[in-house]
Amino acid sequence: MKSARPLPVFLALVLAVSCASAPQPSAQAAPDWIIKTPPPDGTYTYFVGSGSSAKGDSSEALNDATAKLISNIMVYLGVKVSADTTAVAKASLDSYQTDIVSTVTTQSTNRLVGFMVKERKETKDKASGRVMVYILASYDSKELAKEKARIEALFKEKNDAVAKPEGAGMDAEGKGRQFDAIRFYIEAAVAASGSDIENAEIKMERNVNNARRVIQKIRFVKATNPPIPQLNQDFSAPFSAKLVYGESDSSPGVPGVEIVVQYPKKQGPRVGTKTDRAVSDPEGMVKYTPPAPDSVGKMKVTMRVNLDSSLDLLARFPPKYVAYREALETELKGRIITFEYLVGSVANTVPMAIAIVDLDKDGAVTGTVAQGGLIETLVKGKYRVQMATLDEKLVISLDDRAVLAAAKAALAGKAVRLVYGVVRIEAVTREGTTFMASAKATIRVLDLETGTPLYFAEKNFSAIGDDDAAARRNVLAAIGRETIARDLMSNLP
Repeated sequence: MKSARPLPVFLALVLAVSCASAPQPSAQAAPDWIIKTPPPDGTYTYFVGSGSSAKGDSSEALNDATAKLISNIMVYLGVKVSADTTAVAKASLDSYQTDIVSTVTTQSTNRLVGFMVKERKETKDKASGRVMVYILASYDSKELAKEKARIEALFKEKNDAVAKPEGAGMDAEGKGRQFDAIRFYIEAAVAASGSDIENAEIKMERNVNNARRVIQKIRFVKATNPPIPQLNQDFSAPFSAKLVYGESDSSPGVPGVEIVVQYPKKQGPRVGTKTDRAVSDPEGMVKYTPPAPDSVGKMKVTMRVNLDSSLDLLARFPPKYVAYREALETELKGRIITFEYLVGSVANTVPMAIAIVDLDKDGAVTGTVAQGGLIETLVKGKYRVQMATLDEKLVISLDDRAVLAAAKAALAGKAVRLVYGVVRIEAVTREGTTFMASAKATIRVLDLETGTPLYFAEKNFSAIGDDDAAARRNVLAAIGRETIARDLMSNLP
């Protein structure tokens, strides 16, 4: 005889039947056992089901009777199924129901241990054509008790899914394991949010509040900002903060916590961020020294407590509880501290000479509009600049060695650095009444004392004008005033 299989939910069959209205069997047509279900006899427990078909369809009547039989068994077993019943429980109940249906329809005795159809009767009313089917099934009482116990254990898992992590959270919090407590409380809240257990919403809200209460006590206390170096100079000391657990700055430190650190890092022409990791020491101190600054201006280093494992759990909240999910997300992401600082450069204190030549797309010299735009911006930034009078062909060659020799001779005692290069018009196109010009700048910076190259870049830019000449003039001025100037001011040491 086959052992009992896992249990099901009332499938569409049972749900449909329980909502359908079917006439009760008349006392004259029904067998005695359908009028009064036989009581348990010490060995077996009995269940009955009756169904009908107004169309005279025997299969329909049998299905109806089988569904009623299953319903009676489920009531005895104490099964309460809802849309929130766990997937494991639903699959188990579905399998169990399938075995009952197979036993009834085939009158097999080997689908479920101890379950069999004792009697099945079919009658038909000649006047109306209605077919009635009656089923009497016996279930070995010992096997039935085993099923009942198994089902109770199966459905008890829904309560355990909330109670166990909540208890674990309380235990972890009591032992000072705050991060474990946060995760356990969120697990309990998520389990309650998708359950039909008694007072599920109250339990969910309680665990959300428990988690938030613990999270809010995890705080950073700023210790020191190190001396801020100039561009490309190493930090002489780390950024540091203390991670504490409590409501005051003097609360105990929290050791061994992973911290996500973000610091500024140049990515192409823009300043982006790079991520690294740190760990709080035995006193709860977090210390981090980023690489030397590679750009100038306002910067920041951010330290964040790594609570990503708890954040991942939030996706399991049902949509109707989005407010709770967002509240927890805000708290989890809020364990952060930011250090703001300003990176400077000595570039604006060093005398610089500038020699930039404008070229048309054929390579012919057209002037020094880009140079004028660059000087305009640098002067506003209080840079010490002057024009360098160098041979245009030499500048166009972009030969560092030859340019350096000529610049040293021409600028001795006047400048320490030379900015030189070319800006070439790439194309001019017309769109209706508007002209658009595109240009490419190739710029180098040399240290005239050492010959060291300090900077090299190629930059593209586009601008519009009312005519061809205006578009050319606008793109040359803008690439010097905006693109080249901004990049030099961010990158020159």
